[in-house]
Amino acid sequence: MLELDRVTYRYPGYARHALEAIDLAIGDGEVVGLTGPNGSGKSTLCLVAAGLAPAAVGGELGGDVRVDGATLRGLRPHQLAGKTGLVFANAEAQRTRVAVTVFEEVAFGPVNLGLSVAETVARTRGAIAAVGIEELAERHPARLSGGQAQLVAIASMLAMRPRHLVLDEPVAELDGPGRHLVGDALRALERQGTGLLVAEHHLDVLATLATRVAQMRDGRIERQGLPADVLGPRAEASRLALPSASDLPAAPIAIRCEGIAYDYPGGTRALDGIDLTVRAGERVAIVGRNGSGKTTLVRTWNGLVRPTAGRVAVDGQATSGLHVAALARSVGLTFQDPDRQIFAGTCRDEVAFGARNVGLAGRELEAAVFEALDAVGLADQATTNPYDLGPSRRRLLAHAGVLAMRTPIVVLDEPTMGLDAVERARVRSIVEALAAGGRTVVAISHDARFVRASFDRAIVLESGRVVADGPGSSIVPAPA
Repeated sequence: MLELDRVTYRYPGYARHALEAIDLAIGDGEVVGLTGPNGSGKSTLCLVAAGLAPAAVGGELGGDVRVDGATLRGLRPHQLAGKTGLVFANAEAQRTRVAVTVFEEVAFGPVNLGLSVAETVARTRGAIAAVGIEELAERHPARLSGGQAQLVAIASMLAMRPRHLVLDEPVAELDGPGRHLVGDALRALERQGTGLLVAEHHLDVLATLATRVAQMRDGRIERQGLPADVLGPRAEASRLALPSASDLPAAPIAIRCEGIAYDYPGGTRALDGIDLTVRAGERVAIVGRNGSGKTTLVRTWNGLVRPTAGRVAVDGQATSGLHVAALARSVGLTFQDPDRQIFAGTCRDEVAFGARNVGLAGRELEAAVFEALDAVGLADQATTNPYDLGPSRRRLLAHAGVLAMRTPIVVLDEPTMGLDAVERARVRSIVEALAAGGRTVVAISHDARFVRASFDRAIVLESGRVVADGPGSSIVPAPA
């Protein structure tokens, strides 16, 4: 049993406790779900439950955390192996950076447990099969999509076989099939007697997986019980009726792809003969399984990826003859991992950086920065260091950085990932406002509700090819 007994926790340098009076027990073979708005303490509780706070991140812990009656207090991270394991919300934070194949990445933990070669290979193959990534075994971990990297992180921890496993947003970056595979893997662990603590915004995942749910707010558990009692009936926000693409007059072409292909170093084909057109003012969602080529496709539009074959044109100009800096004036792109594009010392400077580099200055720059921060709900955080914000607010900050550039085309890669209901509603409002202003909005998303509510067209990719293209409400099935 994993027990948290009257636990409090405070991060280094902070006077306020991030956790207060936490009492929680996860029995062998029990799945406890953890829900609550962003900033409520879920990720902190995951760190504490796994024994990594304060052992790895410092801070001050009150109360006690025990596994099978033995305290974790004072144990170093390497001493926790076999007792607890944690899958981080950000898979990149968990990557070893020494493995050159996915197989080596997943095997890293078992190797460091001192297991025999035969046992290490068996565990690694079993973990890889459990999450359905056999075809990725020889790929380099740095050349995976966000969803594929998340599956590798989960497999890496499955191979360690801890007594208790803590997962922070394990399905945030996964498509439907990926979520089913992870759900099946976690149910198998449950049957084997592993205790699971799962922090998750996707309430449907908790409703089907968890035996008990704890709801957090302001660093405390305010309620816990059966999933049906805690989660209740799902109330979906009202949706605006959107015109179908066929009802709209033909608009100028914003993006045209003609037979584009792209091969990664090593020969893996990411895009394979894509033909598509996006018109000015359209709201287009790009959907498909992890690794289907979605992110690679949109990066051909702003020059971050140059096709190995075919032609891309933005606003009628071939991108092959344009520098990335020139394309940035037309196409604004937020990354799937916002931490890869955030670097400034304050939120104001972060949002101003891109806008300044596309030519905004003076009062126009000031207005663009304020309007963008206000749109994402961060106007009161202008002087805050971005890394003092939580992960979801950093994602919103990255959106603000692109909004301030005032580009005619805005591309959002997984814009609602890790956001709570209030934040997701804010992103929907941003999409509506951009479209109302005549700007083209393209989003990569696994969030079916978001796609159906906010986009009048969906393009489905599979193995680097377009396999479907039509109205979002028809292409993307309603979530169960």
